Amino acid sequence: MPETLPIAVVGGGLGGLTTAAALSRYGFEVHVFEQATRLGEVGAGINISPQATKALTAMGLGPALAAAGTAATGQIQRSMYTGEQLAETAFTDDDHPTGRFGAPYYVFHRADLLDTLVRALDPARLHLGHRCSDLVEHADGVTLRFENGTAFRAGLVIGADGIHSRVRQYLYGTDEARFTGQMVWRALLDGRSLPEGILGRHGFIGWIGKGCHIMTYYLRGREVINITTQSDADSWVEEGWSVPGDPDRMRACFPGAAPELQLLLDSVTQCSKWGLFGREPSTDWGHDRIQLIGDAAHPMLPNAGQGAAQAFEDAYALARWLNAGRDDPLAALAGFRDVRIPRAHAVQRQSLANSRLVHAGDWERRQELFRARERGGDTPLGMNWIYGYEPEAEWNVRREYPLSAAPVSG
Repeated sequence: MPETLPIAVVGGGLGGLTTAAALSRYGFEVHVFEQATRLGEVGAGINISPQATKALTAMGLGPALAAAGTAATGQIQRSMYTGEQLAETAFTDDDHPTGRFGAPYYVFHRADLLDTLVRALDPARLHLGHRCSDLVEHADGVTLRFENGTAFRAGLVIGADGIHSRVRQYLYGTDEARFTGQMVWRALLDGRSLPEGILGRHGFIGWIGKGCHIMTYYLRGREVINITTQSDADSWVEEGWSVPGDPDRMRACFPGAAPELQLLLDSVTQCSKWGLFGREPSTDWGHDRIQLIGDAAHPMLPNAGQGAAQAFEDAYALARWLNAGRDDPLAALAGFRDVRIPRAHAVQRQSLANSRLVHAGDWERRQELFRARERGGDTPLGMNWIYGYEPEAEWNVRREYPLSAAPVSG
């Protein structure tokens, strides 16, 4: 871009760091501002679906991902109560040993993925202990002000600070996220202390129950087992959206579990609980020199495993648009929104549909739909169109898209 001012990314989580890494790869000066005094992720696992792996690989992160993550070979869906297999999704097969969808489906310990992204950045441009308090827009840039008394002048600001985004509040006021009626429990187990094969041939089982489901899979090879649950809840009255939990209360939420699942639950000694918050799909993603990405723009329920994945798609697309539109960054941001908003909205709708299916009370209907999709070559939750997306190919089609600052229409 012609102006000499750098780009500021507000938020040092997975989405913000990935955005900074992608922009840095194209030669932009990028500074990341994170409110925490040290970087860290809640001790839990995270899935990176194949199309997000493609986006990260296109940023030059492929070897680092392979070193830090575990490539899953597939996933089995089972009844939470009987252990009966409902469906199976193969991520690899004889014809596609490195990925049926064109890239690996990775699982990571969040801390390992965070470290991978940090290593892709200049540490001098990572500013911790900077909680954004205000933004002031100018004709040629934006001034960020922080609660520690410092300020920073940027050419563009990328708000990657999550569902409770301060940047979003500046743009749209107190647009509070609403509680979705669902909550999550998270826990990590020592995988070496549990029977070999407890997570099946793929090391990845989703347990489906009435009004709830539980995902269990290995991390760091088979060193750690991640447990993530999701269940209906009447309200969220905790002081925070993520707080320490009681393992006994966690277990009590899932009565009548199949023996293998009960053994996993009985092994939990520490856990955390999260309230799930969201917003209706919106085109309020920013304007002029301020752009929102990830959960700040399009929060996802975790029923499609696309929260971080869509932020990674955002990061890749944003970097390509800004690199191509250096002479007119505002038009480049408008082009980014024109392309990304329909995709993100469609994924949000899929995530909501998955929630309704997985948590529906009609057990027979769910089983038959899972099996029908499996027979048709799709995943049990109809995810082929998400996993098969090609970020680079999409850019190759869209790069001739006229850069226009016209408002998004849909």
